Amino acid sequence: MQSSKKRTLLNICIAAGITAVIMLQIAALFDYYFDLNDDVLMMDILSGSYTGTPAAHNIQMLYPISALISLFYRLFKGADVYGIFLCICQYGCMFLIFRRTLDLIDNKMSRIVAVIFEVVFAIGCIMGHFVYVQYTFIVAMMAGTAAFLVITGSGRSNRILVCLIIWLSFLVRSEMLLLMLPFAGMAWGYRFITDFEAGDKKKIRTVYIRWAIVLFLGLIVCKEIDIIAYSYDRWPEFRNLFDARTELYDYQTIPDYDGNEEFYDSIGLDKTEVELLFNYNFGLDEEIDSDIMGQVAAYAKSIKEETPMPVRIQKAIGKYIYRLHHFGFQESFEYPQTDAPWNFIILIMYLAIFFAALSKKKSGLFTISYLAILFIIRSLLWMYILVGERDPIRVTHGLMFTEAILLFGIIARMMSFEDRKVYTRGGILLLIVLTLVYIPNAVNVSRAEALVRADVCDPYTKLYDYIGQHQQNFYWIDVYTSVSYSEKMFADTDNSLDNYDILGGWACKSPLQDAKLKAFGYSDIQSSLLTANAYLVIRSEYSTDWLVAYYNDKGIKITLDEADTIAGEFRIIKVSTS
Repeated sequence: MQSSKKRTLLNICIAAGITAVIMLQIAALFDYYFDLNDDVLMMDILSGSYTGTPAAHNIQMLYPISALISLFYRLFKGADVYGIFLCICQYGCMFLIFRRTLDLIDNKMSRIVAVIFEVVFAIGCIMGHFVYVQYTFIVAMMAGTAAFLVITGSGRSNRILVCLIIWLSFLVRSEMLLLMLPFAGMAWGYRFITDFEAGDKKKIRTVYIRWAIVLFLGLIVCKEIDIIAYSYDRWPEFRNLFDARTELYDYQTIPDYDGNEEFYDSIGLDKTEVELLFNYNFGLDEEIDSDIMGQVAAYAKSIKEETPMPVRIQKAIGKYIYRLHHFGFQESFEYPQTDAPWNFIILIMYLAIFFAALSKKKSGLFTISYLAILFIIRSLLWMYILVGERDPIRVTHGLMFTEAILLFGIIARMMSFEDRKVYTRGGILLLIVLTLVYIPNAVNVSRAEALVRADVCDPYTKLYDYIGQHQQNFYWIDVYTSVSYSEKMFADTDNSLDNYDILGGWACKSPLQDAKLKAFGYSDIQSSLLTANAYLVIRSEYSTDWLVAYYNDKGIKITLDEADTIAGEFRIIKVSTS
């Protein structure tokens, strides 16, 4: 017993040490970034920078977790709590994987090989996501980690830990967890069948059914709490607007005014208001509500020249097959996309498990059948993504991470419990060598991305410094002027109320924006832009004709005077009535 406790403590220390070395090494090479400006806005909402008070309604996350994060912001007002939370999630996943591998594999050589692979996998594949942090990919990491723990663990404490991880990932981004859930289900099925065949069938059946029920009841409770939390004030209306906006901007194409005048006239939108939809500054017009947005989205869908589904499926199959076997080095962080080394890691894992299974008869047949079903499910998930033509790396790499870690869990069990180490250990050794080849590429791509972001964000830093120095004013930022900015984590953290907002975006027309307007004494965006201390911020190369035309159409004659220019890229414009 004492020896077992010592080994457990030693494994915890080793896993924590490896995780810390990876984290510190990445921190020494790079600055951490929020990958997208969406993450920056989420941080602003949670921290209180958006409304002046840490907000529990984060819109993108389910209520319980956003309420908890906002509570920590209230307790630690000067900290980057959201950034810390995301980093804890991603490095926590790696710690749990290291720890479980060390606990599971008794053979010293196999344990060393497995841990070395996990380290080179983390650096060669995940490095960019560690540096450019995005909550969608982190949800996939948590789902994959849960699948790994299901396959490699046992006992009540393991089941509780898996439930907590799944619930947390669901709270952070429910849509991504649901996409990953088939992999978690396959992990559950694998352990259920293997345990069912080896143990007390009645007891095993009861334990696993209860586990599944508790897990799904927890998901339902999380969702119900979120529904209740968003059921009052103007949140139901805003959620309708949010869904309609998502449909219009993410899945449809906004119809031009010319040629569709009859439709737009029927819903009360003129040409200048339609232009606000095109440049995403629809917050300027109070009449563009959830009903209007929904009608535009529905009309856009009705006139869209859809590619026939058989053609889309055929095209997606071609892409899928290409992405299965195409190996190449990354040229940049996201585009042009390449799935290497993820795809060959997954391929070799399938082959290692397959050849190991051939050495057994009954259990081998089950493993081969399981691999076939798993491959079918992963193919269906990929086809869903490719047919929908929305495949950013935060989603595709998430799919591959979850699948790879699930397969590695099976390999780890084989290396620990069975006499087929020649196949599994050989496959992992091959993966170590191949993945090591990609580490310089991963480092170079992350460095190049850091240089690009520093170059892009430098003018924005000057802009926000300028805005912060003029607290007596309020600045409305053109939406497409704001989209290129991605903020560094843990750098000059300031959670005080920001004296700026954008003219559209996914938080536009929410109760949060209402609170922000109220904090500065405004009732709506249109009238606020005409007040003495309000200014428009727009990139120097962008036209402002749309703004003049919009106000003129409302019967308000305006003049635009350039008050300042920032970094040679942004114009600060005073909008006045003439």
